[in-house]
Amino acid sequence: MELTFERGDQNRPKGHALVYFRVNNEPDTVYVTYIIALPVKADLTKYVPPFLATHLGSMPLNDFSAFAMPPVPEAVDSFEEVERLARLRDDDMAYADSMFSFDLPRMMEAVTEAVQVYSDLCDQYFNREAGNTVDSGETLGQIPGSNPDDDSSYQVNEVLFGLMSEADKLTELSRLLGKLRFAQDGADANMSEEVSEEIRSLAKFLPDQFKLSQLLAAAQDTSRNGEKLAQLYLDRCFRLSSGDFRKVEAIDNEISSIELI
Repeated sequence: MELTFERGDQNRPKGHALVYFRVNNEPDTVYVTYIIALPVKADLTKYVPPFLATHLGSMPLNDFSAFAMPPVPEAVDSFEEVERLARLRDDDMAYADSMFSFDLPRMMEAVTEAVQVYSDLCDQYFNREAGNTVDSGETLGQIPGSNPDDDSSYQVNEVLFGLMSEADKLTELSRLLGKLRFAQDGADANMSEEVSEEIRSLAKFLPDQFKLSQLLAAAQDTSRNGEKLAQLYLDRCFRLSSGDFRKVEAIDNEISSIELI
């Protein structure tokens, strides 16, 4: 299979792409999946219980580096909608294949092929750039002339955040706040800034009423009041998500009383 890029550059893939298929007897419909090439390979055998691993078929659990979601492409009303989404999300967009009719096993097989092709393109690009940065004396992993704020790891994080449910986002927020506290306790300024940037990225995918900017400001305050406020703001997020507005009002009053001190 060969992917035909219609947005982005196959020689400089972003690591995340909307990939679409056509079905000959459905000329007005496109079938789409979303492919992500992870910046770090994962060994899923550490997380998947053995009794479940046997049900995952040929998935390379010990070398998990790219995947597609959904695993079978979903119908989208128009090609223009796929273009719009790719543009808004700054995704690569590529045409994969055309089939005579919708054949579920063949579609699944085609998606697997597309994941492999896109992953190979990403590996080639990132490995090539890593070699270039070493040869030119630049920091490994940073493209010459690039901005750290444009680092692909942040782009991939944002893709993953976009796929999470609200509950998962809040769980990730709790984890990041714990990581930030650990960095502050160890006086690790670099890690603190990296985690803060991750929280800012995550904030883009939660409603403004969750007040994540205030939460982050409180979490960055290492005083006792800062720690208490961060805990209250986090609790407030979970209460909002569950619809417990009476408790949210009580938390808001407590936050106000502390901020007045």
